[in-house]
Amino acid sequence: MHIVQVLAALGIGGSELVATELTEYLRRRGHRLTVIAASGPLSERISAAGAEHLHWPIGKKRLSTLTLVRRLRAWLEQTRPDIIHVHSRFPALIVKLAMRGLRHRPLLISSMHGHYSVNAYSGIMARADVVIAVSEHIRQYTLRHYPGVDPQRVITVHGGVDHSQFAHGQQPSAHWLHEIHAQFPALRNKRLLLLPGRLTQWKGHASFLQLLKLLSTQRQDIHGVVVGAGRRHSRYRQRLDSLLRRLQIEQLVTFTGARTDMADWYAAADIVYNLSDRPPEAFGRTVLEALSIGTPVLAWDQGGPAEQLQVLFPAGRVAVHDMSALLQKTLHLLHHPQLVPASDAFSLAQSMASTLAIYEQALAQRHAH
Repeated sequence: MHIVQVLAALGIGGSELVATELTEYLRRRGHRLTVIAASGPLSERISAAGAEHLHWPIGKKRLSTLTLVRRLRAWLEQTRPDIIHVHSRFPALIVKLAMRGLRHRPLLISSMHGHYSVNAYSGIMARADVVIAVSEHIRQYTLRHYPGVDPQRVITVHGGVDHSQFAHGQQPSAHWLHEIHAQFPALRNKRLLLLPGRLTQWKGHASFLQLLKLLSTQRQDIHGVVVGAGRRHSRYRQRLDSLLRRLQIEQLVTFTGARTDMADWYAAADIVYNLSDRPPEAFGRTVLEALSIGTPVLAWDQGGPAEQLQVLFPAGRVAVHDMSALLQKTLHLLHHPQLVPASDAFSLAQSMASTLAIYEQALAQRHAH
């Protein structure tokens, strides 16, 4: 098969990682892969996998991007790929326009990676030949907001975690701990509570800071760590700093910025949190990564994280915005440390194989007709 993955850019994010992992998986199985996206940090992985990379700015929302429609149509006519898999909305629009009038039309697959706004523009993602939802929560969201979509064409494929990269029971090395304590001295000899995720309002940082305030009256050995990309002087970061001062917990929280050593951070943490809300987390990759290592995760009982926790660590589900329950569960885990049992559920290989099966079944159905 010749599969084309289309996304805005190869930055670090959930949809970008899925497209990259799919490319690597499918190349290992001998399929031809082309990735159409602006360059980014993941470009090297695409090249290393042996895929063709068309460095087109297909995700830039400006009129000049429409010039790519004719270019893409000519390329599609020449190469005749079997499948185009789109991972974001504006690139999907360009693909849809380019496919008009094609003599050899490839199958169009879309992945719904989040809570897209409900309008005709987002509806492009729901009108593919097959729609892949990253969680059952997102599948129901899609069917609820796009009632004309055939439910049989919307298939849930949970994302997965590479259990070799996030190995169960692993511990951070002495060298890593030495470097971290040199860089962040406040973490030394503390029980670490970790909130991973970029600095954006819906990731639930305010709830995390409020939890630390509540804990500070009962425990003197805890320290909160916020790991994620975000400008130090952004308006949102300034609001968080203001909240820290009001709560008088400035000394209890460390912002690390973006990191590439997440497995070590999960392993060093006593508890990992996912407190995303409005909207809830569509999938929650960080939840799976932490649970794969064995670190307990506490998350609001909604969205993708709730589906993962129900299978891997049911005790980690907390009623949405119930700060009292979040505090009590945190205290319980601090008093009674535990290693989450190992599981084969939500593996990366399983997720990739499910997507390949969708490709093959969709092509078989087309040929049957």
